Amino acid sequence: MDYEDARKQLLSERARLERELDVFRKELELSLEEASGESPYGQHPAENATAAVDRQMDLTLEENLRFVLARIDHALDKLEAGTYGICDRCHGEIGVDRLEVAPYASLCVRCKQLEERSR
Repeated sequence: MDYEDARKQLLSERARLERELDVFRKELELSLEEASGESPYGQHPAENATAAVDRQMDLTLEENLRFVLARIDHALDKLEAGTYGICDRCHGEIGVDRLEVAPYASLCVRCKQLEERSR
């Protein structure tokens, strides 16, 4: 695996996610009233509920973006430390195929499966 290519891919993905996060930040700065352009007091309760659900979805998506950004930062740290491609749990090889699909993977397939089963 070419580590410089991995670094470029991680940095590119990080920049893309940062742009998406900026969009969510700007949307979330608006109150529900500002976002809809209407006062919530004259609306049907279902419209208010829809706006609240949309806001919750945005918050969830923002949280997911932050999670992936943290994983990318961890992978970049591992590149710097010379431990990129090493499983955080068992310290075995993650495998090139897995890293090509998910360059920010920190667990090998076996450890990832164990983690998912324990949830």
